[in-house]
Formats: sequence, C-alpha cells, structure tokens
Amino acid sequence: MKNERHQVYSRPRYGTDKFVVARGYNIHYVEVGEGDPILLIPGAFSTYRHWNKIIPFLSKHYKLLCIDYLGVGDSDKPRSGFKYTIEEQADLLREVIGELKISKVHIVGVSYGGAIALNLAARYPERVGKIVSIEGNGFNGNKHQKISYGPMADLLRFPLIGEIPVGVIRSGLMDRFVAKSVMGRAWEDLNEIERKEVIEIVSQNNRTASRTSWFHISRTLKTSRDFSEKAKAISIPILYLYGENSDYHDMAKANANFMKTHLRNVEVISFQDGIHDLQLQKPEEVARLILEFFARNGAHKGGALSSDIRF
Repeated sequence: MKNERHQVYSRPRYGTDKFVVARGYNIHYVEVGEGDPILLIPGAFSTYRHWNKIIPFLSKHYKLLCIDYLGVGDSDKPRSGFKYTIEEQADLLREVIGELKISKVHIVGVSYGGAIALNLAARYPERVGKIVSIEGNGFNGNKHQKISYGPMADLLRFPLIGEIPVGVIRSGLMDRFVAKSVMGRAWEDLNEIERKEVIEIVSQNNRTASRTSWFHISRTLKTSRDFSEKAKAISIPILYLYGENSDYHDMAKANANFMKTHLRNVEVISFQDGIHDLQLQKPEEVARLILEFFARNGAHKGGALSSDIRF
C-alpha cells in the first residue's frame, strides 16, 4: 500500500499532481493557482476531487494545496502503524506543512477534514492562519456524533469478507447510488450535467478505495481523542458552515453551539437548504464566503456571529 513511484490514478481536472514525503509516507496533493497557500482537506473516504467545483473560484486568488490525506486517493494507505484518527492526521499534516516549507497556511476542511482542520488549530496554532470548517466534528467526546456508515463499515473489519464490499465499490456499480446519498435532498435539484459531475467525483473516490483505511476512518469518531478543552483556547479566526438539510444536522449544530459558547473568534453560518457537503451543493456561494473571510483584516470583533442565510 505504498506509492513510492508516485503514480496517480487519473490526472486532475485542475492543477498539477505533486507528492511530499512526511514521516516516510507518500502524500499526494494537487497544486493549483498562485498566491498565499490554502490547504484543502476532503471528508471521509474522499479524495481531493471533492473540491473540483470550488477550485475555479478559489484558485483565482490563492495557491490551493488540495490533499489526499493518508489512506485515500493516491496517498499511501498503511495497513498497520496508523489508525487514521483525527489527531494522527493532524500530526501528519503538520509535518507536511513543514516539508513544504510553509510557515503558516489557511485551512479549509469538510466533515472528517473539517475536524482535522479544527484539531490543527487547537494543537498547532503556530502553523495555521485561518480555518474554514464545513460540518467539522470532534467536540464534547463526540457524544453528538451520530454518524453511521451502515453494515458495510462492520464488514470492512474482516480481511477476506471485507474485500467483497470494497470490490463492489471499486467496480463502479455503486457510483450513482453513492452520489445520490452524498447529495441527499439536493439531488433532485441538480440537472443531469450536474449529476454526472458529482457521479464522476464519487467514482474517482471509489476506484482507489482501501479496506483498511476505510474501516479505520469509519470508526474515527470512536477512536479519536476528544480535543474540546484544547479547542476552547483557539484564538485563530474560524468560519463554521453547516446545512439545515444535512443528514448530520444535529451533530453540526451541536458543534456550532460549542464554538459559539467557548470561542470568541468564530463565525457560524447555516444554509437553510444546505446539505453536509456544501462545497458540492453550493460551490460559488461557499467560495464567496471563504474569500470574504480570508480577505478580512484582523479578527472578528464582538463575540461569535451566527446567522442563517439562504442563497
């Protein structure tokens, strides 16, 4: 499961394939655009391609480093020695930032990637500029985290039996079903061209699926350490986005309330018709909020700002 030859499954729609070696692991990312760097971390089981719809907007102003975190895409997928917890991924990405000779970087993450971004802000603030977390999780001992990946996640535990569902996923037979599941209630609002684009993104994720990494990622809310106390000390500006129509709305709202209660430098925005993966559903609107947030000088004053908006 090592990619020492730095091979890629397919070429990116935008940007250039690159690799960095950190702690002996080969980490793949796509670089696109110029300017100050933004590290983009996708959600659970996802590759950098989950940012494809937002890249054209952000890359006009920043250099984007769209990463395949360890365990997905063209990055290494170790079978042992790495448990894929939120804090392990954050530790490794801190090393990646150092290997790339970047003193400080803005970070955008969604879901699992959003939790990694918040963990980086809590534990390595010297490396982080500003954070945008789209439905990131990991607070309060994960007691509000009701995410379930169904019986397939349980099957992944077993080396032989677990390869069967992974083989089905890799075959492409489930691509449309998975895409529909990812988009949730927003699926019906998409035209056929938009549906094909999402299916293509999902398909590329699925072709590089790994039983071991997917199993551990499915359990990360149980295996990762609660970093709530460290998070309370975060002074880095944070923009937290979530959808009122998200399948994980209760989780996201609980995390938003935690930040509004304990952090002064956070802005929380919810989309009334939004889903979990807002970057896929509303790329232009999300990009505009990100660009405005990063362009703002200084910190948000006057405590947490919470607003419900509709686009």
